Amino acid sequence: MSSKSRQHTDYQSAVSKLLSLADFERKSRANDPPDFHLKRIERLLSYLGNPHHGQKYVHVAGSKGKGSTSAMIAWALTANGYKTGLFTSPSIHRITERIRVNGDPVTESDFTDLVNDLWHAVEKVTADGDIGVVSVFELETAMAFCHFANSNADISVIEVGLGGRLDSTNIITPLVSVITPISLDHVAVLGNTIKLIAGEKAGIIKQGVPVVTAPQHPDALGVISGKASEQRSKLIESNSVVTINKEENLGLEGTNLELKTRNSTFSPHLRLLGRHQIENATTAIAAICELENIGITIDSTKTSNGIESVQWSARNQLVTTDPTPIFVDGAHNVDSARALRKSVEALFPHSKKIFVILGTVRGHDPTAIARELQRLDSIFITTETRHPKSLTNLELSKLLGECKIAVHKSTSNTPDALSAAKHLANENDLILGTGSLFVAAEIVEIEHKIEPELYPDIKLPPRP
Repeated sequence: MSSKSRQHTDYQSAVSKLLSLADFERKSRANDPPDFHLKRIERLLSYLGNPHHGQKYVHVAGSKGKGSTSAMIAWALTANGYKTGLFTSPSIHRITERIRVNGDPVTESDFTDLVNDLWHAVEKVTADGDIGVVSVFELETAMAFCHFANSNADISVIEVGLGGRLDSTNIITPLVSVITPISLDHVAVLGNTIKLIAGEKAGIIKQGVPVVTAPQHPDALGVISGKASEQRSKLIESNSVVTINKEENLGLEGTNLELKTRNSTFSPHLRLLGRHQIENATTAIAAICELENIGITIDSTKTSNGIESVQWSARNQLVTTDPTPIFVDGAHNVDSARALRKSVEALFPHSKKIFVILGTVRGHDPTAIARELQRLDSIFITTETRHPKSLTNLELSKLLGECKIAVHKSTSNTPDALSAAKHLANENDLILGTGSLFVAAEIVEIEHKIEPELYPDIKLPPRP
C-alpha cells in the first residue's frame, strides 16, 4: 500500500472513530431530547489544556444565513491579511470542510491527527461517568479550537451548530457576537415560538461583548435587545449602520453593491445569489466594522474583495445550464423556502415549467416548504438522501398528499430523482433541488462528478 493510500485509510478510520460518538445531527432517536449542555465541552477542553483560551473569535448564530454570513466575515478578514479560522456545519461534500483556515479545509492528515490526539480526552470524559459521553459535534468543536491554535490563527469565525445558549461553541467569549435572521426552526429542540427560539439564539450574547443583529422579526428583536441590555452589551442593528447606496442586479452573475457606513464605502460584487444574500452581506460588513471599532485594522477595498471571493456551495447555486438549468438550495423551513421562491422568480422569470426535487430531514416541516414552492406552479418529485435522518420518499409523498399537494413522481434516491426530472424537463424549464442541504449537495456531486464521502452506518443500541 502506498503512503498516500495508507494516509487515506487512516483518515477513513479517524472519520469512523469520530462518528462512533453520540451524533445528534445524524442519528438521534425520535422523541429523545438531545443531551444539550456545556458541562461536557468544558471538561473535554479542560483535559486538552483549554486550547480555546487566548484566541480571538467572532461567534455567529441565527436560523437563516449564518453559514453564508460566517463565510463572508471569514473571507473578508483573510483578505485583510489575517490568518482566519472558520468552523461551520453541516459539511456539504466532505467532513473536513467544517474546519478551515484562510478558506482551506483541514487536510486529511491533520484531521486524522486531531481525532487521534484528542481521543484520550474523550475517553477521560466517558470514564468520569457523571456527564454522559462526548458527542460528534462536541469533539468537532474541540478539534476546530485545537486546529486554529495549532495554526496560529489571528481570529476565527465560529458558527453555532444548533440554537446558541447550549451549543458547544458557546464556550467562547468572542470579540463580537452576530445573530442572523431568526425564524421557526428545530422547534422540537428550541421551542415553537419566535420568542423562545430567539431566547436560545441570544444565549450567545456575553457580558460586555457587542452584538450585531440582522433585521429581525419584532418578537426576536425584543428578546435580543433585552438580553443585550441584561449583559450590558452594545446592540448594533446592521441596517442602522450599513446603508445600501447602490444595488445593481446582474441576474445569475450576482449583484454589484455599494454599501456605506459612517466611515467607509464598500463596493463588493456579490457572487452569492438571492436578495437575502445582500442582507447577509450587510450583516457581515456591520460585524467587520464593529471589529474595526474595537481595534482590528480593516481596509474597505480588501474587505470588498474578500466578500466578492466567497463561494458557498449548495446555497442558491446554479449547478449547470446545459441542457436544462439546475438550481439548488438548502431551504429547510418556510422562511428559507420563501426566500428561495423569490430568488427563482427573479433569476428564472421565463422558465416554462419548474420541476422541484424535494427531500427533507426529520424535525422540519416539509409541507410548509412545499406550500411555498407550490406558488411557482411546481411539479414535485419527492426523494430521500443518504442522510440518516432523511424522510423516506413515501413518508414525504404521504405528507404532501394529505395537504393536497400533488406529487408527480416519488423516488428513493437523489440520482433517480434527478434522472426523472431531466427526462421530463426541456431547455426552457428549470430543475430545482431543495428541502435540505443534503439534496442540494447530492445534486452538485452528481453534476460536477464529485466523489461523495460515504460515512459508516453506525447503529444505535436498542432502546432500554
